[in-house]
This record gives sequence, C-alpha cells and structure tokens, in this order.
Amino acid sequence: MELSPTPAPAGRWADLPEDIALAVASRLQEADVCALGACSRSWRTACDADCVWERLFRCRWPSAAAEAAVASRVQGWKALYINQHRRMAVVISNVVEFVGSSLNNGSLESEYYLKAIADLALMADIGFLDVQFFLFSRIHSAIINLIGLHYSIASLHVPPTEVSKALQARQVTGRKVCVNLLKLGRWFYGFRLPDEQESRKISLSELTMAEGAEILAILNRGAVHEVFRLRISLADIDK
Repeated sequence: MELSPTPAPAGRWADLPEDIALAVASRLQEADVCALGACSRSWRTACDADCVWERLFRCRWPSAAAEAAVASRVQGWKALYINQHRRMAVVISNVVEFVGSSLNNGSLESEYYLKAIADLALMADIGFLDVQFFLFSRIHSAIINLIGLHYSIASLHVPPTEVSKALQARQVTGRKVCVNLLKLGRWFYGFRLPDEQESRKISLSELTMAEGAEILAILNRGAVHEVFRLRISLADIDK
C-alpha cells in the first residue's frame, strides 16, 4: 500500500525572514506597529527595531530629528519616540486646560480662542499627527476639536481635505459649534440702531469645506471693527 506524501506545513508569518519582517513593519503606522509587535516574539523583535521607529520619528517630528539622531547613540529610537510623544501630550494638555479654565457658561471668548491657537503655534515640533492624537480626540469637546482644526489649516497649512479625513478617522465630523457675533448697530439718519446679534451653527466637517472658510476667517479676525464680541460655544451639549 502506497502512502500519500505528508503535506508540507503551511508557512507562518512568524517564520518570515528578518529582512522581510522589517520591511513589513517599516511600512506601518504607530498603532499598527504596536499591534503587530504584540503578535509574537519574532514580530516584537522586528517592530522594536531602531529603523522602524527612526522612520516614524522623522515623519512625525522632522524638525526634531537632527537632535534626536545624536541622542539615539545612547537611547534607542523607540524610547525617543515614546518620550517625545509624552512631551507633546504634556504641552498640548496645558493648552486644553487653559481653554477649559477660560470657558464661561460653556462659551469661549474669541481672545482666548485665538490665544490657544497662538500658544500651539509657539510650541516647537507640534505637527498634524499630534493634533490628531491629542486635539481630535472624542474625550474633548467640539471646541477643542475646532481649535485643532483651525490650527492645522491656518498654522500647519494642512489641506482641508486631509483635515476632513482625520476628523472622520476620529469620528468627530458631525460635532457642531455655534459662532456668536455681536455687532455694533448701524447708523441711520444720525441715530444708531440697536446692536445686532448673529449666530451660526456649523459642523466640523462643514468647516473643512468652502462654506467653512468664511467662518474660519471670522474666527481668525476675532472681535474687531464692527464685531465687538465673538464667542464660540457647543451647538450640541451632549457632544
């Protein structure tokens, strides 16, 4: 009786050659690298490699890469990435806390709104990925999300379409804010008419479109000329 040959064992991802495993890990983003590294010891070795985390560091914080390259001789790139991530979390949380302490009955005056954006712009190395991690989070209010959106477009010059994609990924596109303007009354035959109040509700998604450019321009000007008070509030309190 002739025995059929025993089939060869199916190949396993864990058995990939080291160079191929490194090539795979080097094409992933942070969260995917961490998830893949938890699959097995061999993948953890590949995902902890300096070349993987050096690429991630340079892509996220290009202006800090030169200084980090010197430090990498003593400290690995993964440790440098984690430390930089934590540092970004601390400095951005200071802005978030400032906004929270500046709210008055759920509304933020334009001067505090613009200061938050200016403070972000003064901080070295904060990039679009930092905004996505820390300002587009659902744990924060739509006002914080809006500050991240405005900062990304106005200061980081990220295309609105890319900002929209990031908002979708963080599931905050449907959140709405309300922009309240108080304008000086117009003069009519020597008499000044009562002050005018204008309110605009708009979603974060709409702010990345053409119709949102006008609102961002108003927010960027703040309370000037005929607009003597400008406030931002949540349109939907439960969001």
